[in-house]
Amino acid sequence: MNTAMFGSFLVGVLVMQVIPGPGMLFLLANGVAGGARAGVAVACGTAAGMLVHTTLTALGLAALLKAVPEALAVIKVIGGLYLLWLALQAFRAQQQSVAIEPAGHGRRFWSLFGRGALNNLANPKIVVFYVVFLPQFVDPAVGNVTRQLFVLGGTMLLVGLVVDLQIGLLAGRLRGVLLRSRIFRQMLNKISGTIYGALAARLITAH
Repeated sequence: MNTAMFGSFLVGVLVMQVIPGPGMLFLLANGVAGGARAGVAVACGTAAGMLVHTTLTALGLAALLKAVPEALAVIKVIGGLYLLWLALQAFRAQQQSVAIEPAGHGRRFWSLFGRGALNNLANPKIVVFYVVFLPQFVDPAVGNVTRQLFVLGGTMLLVGLVVDLQIGLLAGRLRGVLLRSRIFRQMLNKISGTIYGALAARLITAH
């Protein structure tokens, strides 16, 4: 791995991770709605999605999308429909439970983990980012290109996980304060539904 190029890559990743975007909004919505453990579950799911992106990119996703451009459109539609479904679920909810199951309990944790992973995997902008961004920091003269892509993707995953865990925990702590407000409790589902709906609209209309 080229040390100078890796240093530049690390700086770029740190900057991009702290800039608010759709992924951060998704994490905040789940963290506020479900608590700190919910935020951690979504953050871990997002990291799992990044692992898949890293693997596919290293093994030739760039070549696939170049050969079949329609694949990106399919990913975008799937992602938009999934977010719309989450929005509808939030708006239809009759009440919001204040307590959540411990993260170690199966169904609750894995359900939120799956949400984080699917939200990450279904975002075509992340696909494009991996396909376009990672190869810029590969130096074929140094050694195995696939290995370098895995190192770059793994670094991005770890940085993203650390940042997302902090955001998820912060959202959980904010939830404890916000839920003391009766008005906020009544608005919580509508807020989550609006965030999901806005993310879906942005995803579907993005070029």
